[in-house]
Amino acid sequence: MNKMKCFSAALVAFFLSATHLCAQDIEKEFDDFAKQQQQEFEDFKNKADAEFETFLRETWQKYEAFAAIPAPERPEPPKPVEFDKTKPTMPPVNIKPAAPKVPDAPVPSMGEKVPVDVKRPDLPAIEDKPAPGVYVPGKPYTPVLVEVPPVKPGSTVYRTPVEFYGTSFEVALEAADDLSLKGNRESDVADAWKAICKRDYEQMVKDCMTIKKEKNLSDWAYLLFTKQIGTQLYGAGNTNNIVFLQMFLLNKSGYKVRLAKIDDQLKLMVAPAGTIYGTPYLTISGNKYYVFEPTPGGSMGIYTYRQDFANAKNLVCLNIEGVPAFSMNEFEKGLTSSTGAVKVQTQVNKNLIDFYYDYPQCDVVIHYKTPMSEELRASLYPQLKTAIAGKSQKEAANILLNFVQTAFEYMTDGEQFGFEKPNFPDETFYYPYCDCEDRAMLYSTLVRDLLGLDTILLDYPNHIASAVRFTEDIPGDYVVLDDGSKYLICDPTYIGAPIGACMDQYKQVAPEIIR
Repeated sequence: MNKMKCFSAALVAFFLSATHLCAQDIEKEFDDFAKQQQQEFEDFKNKADAEFETFLRETWQKYEAFAAIPAPERPEPPKPVEFDKTKPTMPPVNIKPAAPKVPDAPVPSMGEKVPVDVKRPDLPAIEDKPAPGVYVPGKPYTPVLVEVPPVKPGSTVYRTPVEFYGTSFEVALEAADDLSLKGNRESDVADAWKAICKRDYEQMVKDCMTIKKEKNLSDWAYLLFTKQIGTQLYGAGNTNNIVFLQMFLLNKSGYKVRLAKIDDQLKLMVAPAGTIYGTPYLTISGNKYYVFEPTPGGSMGIYTYRQDFANAKNLVCLNIEGVPAFSMNEFEKGLTSSTGAVKVQTQVNKNLIDFYYDYPQCDVVIHYKTPMSEELRASLYPQLKTAIAGKSQKEAANILLNFVQTAFEYMTDGEQFGFEKPNFPDETFYYPYCDCEDRAMLYSTLVRDLLGLDTILLDYPNHIASAVRFTEDIPGDYVVLDDGSKYLICDPTYIGAPIGACMDQYKQVAPEIIR
């Protein structure tokens, strides 16, 4: 019996020893693998950094910029049209939508081949979605996955608060703290690139990329965030240092941006997935690079280098998929419809409004697809749900339509802002006035969120209205799309009009469809 116990104890000791040795082997293998991965990253990084330094050091080529594309302007009426309830009801009108616009083909730059439409055999479509990193107008843009750079182990991290739209974000900034360009010559930029690449900058880039993801910063918000870092480090007047740091952080985060020299000053150029209006641009390797914050009346002669940074895979997407998580700076507003059926008290975040005001002029669909903030939804939607509870689709849609028609004061963008500015959803509940596109986008959002119905926008030459695909049979003026789906016109700027009523002057006009 004692022999048996001794044998069992020895067996247990053997297995424990073997398990310990096995765990040590696994741990060693993991450490070796981590070191190998770190070394492979360092080798790739060093090679890409050295190649890019060479491009920066070469004499920059001169380009003549294309003139800025003017923002679409709608000569909107100074006052909204009132619905005449005394007029006899007319038969419903089937309004023919305009043919979809054909997107502009990429413009080849000097030395590039002009794309030729080669006839190929028809193949079954795999997916109606461009490859990651490829922008096709009218299609969703998917970015290439960019890995967060690994941070060298054992380093002590000191983070600095960066104040951005009333919100404090912590970033390790030591790598860029005392950065200084000696001038704006090619050699000065190349020397600064070489110097910062030799530092342990990975934690700074990692912090920035982590904040972007965790705080729902859109690509444009991220671009502005990098500017704020440079402004805080170097002062607003040191623009050369600011745009250099922006270029570095954005390139290291995988974005297609580049430096340029305009009127003997460094400027950042941005390649977006979409159009930025009112801004000069270049076409390089098939991508449009817009001047970020151009100087009014500045030269159209632009000097820049011939090659992008190797890790710059993604365009700067203008879409806002999620609302940025800024600290709350509450603004309250009360709104009441003319019938009294809807009376609401709303809350929006002033910090978010400030960010939206700084957004570039872009297509109205960007504003249309931006979600409403949780703060606004939480204050607005329960009150609207109470107002439409138990109603049919027709009744509920008319209540919401009257609310948007009559609870908001009308004024054109030119009168209110001095330029064309479609509102993001929250902005309509902040500014004292709104115009036709703001109302149409808001109504479409309310119907989609509260009634669960599909909506579109009808873009006329000088007006925008909404249309709803009801599942109930409701008479009225309508449009039918190519797929046969029928949308009833609902115009939030046709004051007092019920759903299904199109303004007389647009019954023979073919609108473009915005989805």
